[in-house]
Amino acid sequence: MIERLLEAYAALIRRAPGAAFRKARALYLNKYSLPMADEQTPFKLFVCDEQLTETLEPVEGGDPQQRLVTLRSTPGALALIHWQQTGPAPDDLVLHYLRQSWGLDPEALTLNVCSEPWFRNGGHQIRITPPTGLFVQQQSLLSLSE
Repeated sequence: MIERLLEAYAALIRRAPGAAFRKARALYLNKYSLPMADEQTPFKLFVCDEQLTETLEPVEGGDPQQRLVTLRSTPGALALIHWQQTGPAPDDLVLHYLRQSWGLDPEALTLNVCSEPWFRNGGHQIRITPPTGLFVQQQSLLSLSE
C-alpha cells in the first residue's frame, strides 16, 4: 500500500547529505519534497523530524577488524503543504491527493492541521503520522584500525 511513498522516500534519502551532517540534512529535508511523477498538484509532501538509528555489528565469519554499520531513517511525521498558499486546501482535495498521488488511505492516517506555515512560508501545512513500514535502511562496511 505504501510502495510509492517508500520509493519516493528512498530516492529523497539517497540524495540527502550524510547523517553526520545533521544541520545540512535537516535543511535539505525542509527544502526538498518527496519526488513524485505528477508535479501539477497544489501540494508537496515533506519529511519532518527524521529519526535516525545506527547500529554497529561484527561481520559474521569476516575480519574481526570489520563492522557492519546499519543506518535506519524513519520520518517522525510527514508535512502535507498547500504549496505557497496561506490557507488550507479543501478537505476533499487533500483526501484525493493522498489517495491518487501516494495510494494512501486517508482514513487510516492521523492528520493534524498546523497553525504555522511550512519552512520559509512555503504554505499551509498538515502534519501526518507516517504509515507503518515507512523507513529506509542503508548498510556499509567499516574497517577499524588499531
